[in-house]
Amino acid sequence: MIRLSALVLVVLAVAAGADVMLVEQIVNPGFGPDKAGARTTTNRVYLKERQQKVETTIETSERTAKALRAQGHPLRESTILRLDRDEVIEIDLDAATFLQTKAPAPSAAAKTTAATAGGPQIDVQVKETGDTATVAGVPCRRVVAQMRARYTDPKTNKPKRENRYTYDAWIARDFPGSRELLAFQELQRNKTSYPPLVSGGLEQLRGLVDDYDRLATEVGALEGFALRSTLRVTVLRAGQTGETEVFRLQREVKQLVYSAVPDSVFAVPRSLTRVESR
Repeated sequence: MIRLSALVLVVLAVAAGADVMLVEQIVNPGFGPDKAGARTTTNRVYLKERQQKVETTIETSERTAKALRAQGHPLRESTILRLDRDEVIEIDLDAATFLQTKAPAPSAAAKTTAATAGGPQIDVQVKETGDTATVAGVPCRRVVAQMRARYTDPKTNKPKRENRYTYDAWIARDFPGSRELLAFQELQRNKTSYPPLVSGGLEQLRGLVDDYDRLATEVGALEGFALRSTLRVTVLRAGQTGETEVFRLQREVKQLVYSAVPDSVFAVPRSLTRVESR
């Protein structure tokens, strides 16, 4: 009997499918009375075998746009991930430049670290609510995952605060394009540590969550692809009667097309200038 490795099976699954195009909208409502940092991001995603391209456009106020540009973040950009060549092409459409680099090697498995004095103590719960909805024409089921990180005073062991990370998602499986999307994500995890271009929204919590890898593992155990999701980060401090929201992000797939994508989509326009760094 011939046995194939998991990576080989994923490569075969990616190569055997059709192409996928989807449009997702991500809304950051901002905070405070002036809605500081509010923006709407539209991603147009193309997937063809072992190639993926995301065209990103950000709509926001002039004040936020100026701040983003000062941070080196263009309002119009594209990213091409070529797993067939192990390369990444980052295109700044505002500056008409592109940076082409080797895709970074896969990360080592995350190590579990022992709890330190004062916390955090981590608790993760994931449940399917039984609710259903249709998103972009696809039937979905609702899944809610919450991680609670409790911090205590190392001297008195009294509670100081509790960070709550809530991921509320509508997940679908077995729809046209789902096999290709999930197979590409699995192939990417095996081949490179480059951040996912499409992750269902959970990737936005990386760097915010106290134990992102654990939360991602718990949610990843559920089969399917998120077509709509809301991320919330709240803080409950000792003595407070209610929690304070410090972060919110809403994402929804607006269009999903399962048809051929031209090879030219993944080519770098000749009008762009190549740079060595960004």
